[in-house]
Amino acid sequence: MTSPHSRKRPQRRSETSCGPRQTTGLQQIRDALPPAPACGTVAPAPRPAGEGVPPELLALVTYHCRHINAYLARAQHLRTLHGDNMKQWQRLVLYALTHALAHNHLLVGTLAAHLQRQNLDPDRYITLEAVQHLDGLTGAVPEEAAEPVWTAVGRRIAHDGG
Repeated sequence: MTSPHSRKRPQRRSETSCGPRQTTGLQQIRDALPPAPACGTVAPAPRPAGEGVPPELLALVTYHCRHINAYLARAQHLRTLHGDNMKQWQRLVLYALTHALAHNHLLVGTLAAHLQRQNLDPDRYITLEAVQHLDGLTGAVPEEAAEPVWTAVGRRIAHDGG
């Protein structure tokens, strides 16, 4: 028995550009990034060679993607809340988008710091915050007397699994 609501739909084409042009454009954006301010290097601490991705890295990606998606959804939802007030909408959407961007930068920087610890050189993405975040994920003891914020967040991510 078929549903009375079923109907044949023509295949939708994505309006989002993809393929070689988008890949080239994204690479141009990455190439234009300046070196991270106060970037640091991470002392090598290679893990034993293995096939699997460390669980703390999987948890890291899950954690930050969840927050990035929430901020992006918030930015989209603001049109229904403040669509009639340009200044209010602009202020709030920029907050949401810059928070999403900050999570994205920290995620990329932390993954880059991990790669650097594995004796690879991911260069410009490693910031002090990313190194602190990685320290929390991997259980390293911070040199500072007070544990940095991102180290504590990293510990919580590793403990909770994302």
